[in-house]
Amino acid sequence: MPRGASSYNAEASKPEVSPVLLVRVLDIPAVGNPSSRVSLYLTDHGYTPETGPGLDVTFFNESGGVQVYTSCGLSFDAAEVSTDNQVDQAKIKLDNVDRRFSALAKDYELGGVEVHILRGFVETVGTPDGAMTVFQGHLEAVAIGESVIEGTVSTDFNLKTRIPRRYYDVNRFPHLPSSKDPRQGFIQG
Repeated sequence: MPRGASSYNAEASKPEVSPVLLVRVLDIPAVGNPSSRVSLYLTDHGYTPETGPGLDVTFFNESGGVQVYTSCGLSFDAAEVSTDNQVDQAKIKLDNVDRRFSALAKDYELGGVEVHILRGFVETVGTPDGAMTVFQGHLEAVAIGESVIEGTVSTDFNLKTRIPRRYYDVNRFPHLPSSKDPRQGFIQG
């Protein structure tokens, strides 16, 4: 069963599609004034390293209002799905060739901010259900270099915090009086 909404699924089933990546970085607090917060809305639509930013995309924000997503060199390394107990993580890369974002990064605290990564199509971004959430979490680590800004986004759900703190131990479970040892109860002698 598809996870997307009806307009997203209809467009995804076509033989040729124009995918677009949409990223929301929400409520980034300023360093000097934490009550002052800014949100970034970014897209990879039309960006090439040779020509630079492409066309901005108009889509909806987290509250359902119309928002302009700025085109920039944005890429997303897909998160792996696994059955073990590790926290899911994804990496976001942002082109920093003109150093515009690193100049802004010194004035804002990026660690711990909420990030939404959505995938949509150019033809469907005019509708609220035209994109599907791919990954959502908080920004854990940010590395700012000369040509790229790379951030690691981690989900909020960690299975280890949902289970008991103590792992199974044969010495503590099951607790029975010392007169009855469960390992020798069924042995007929």
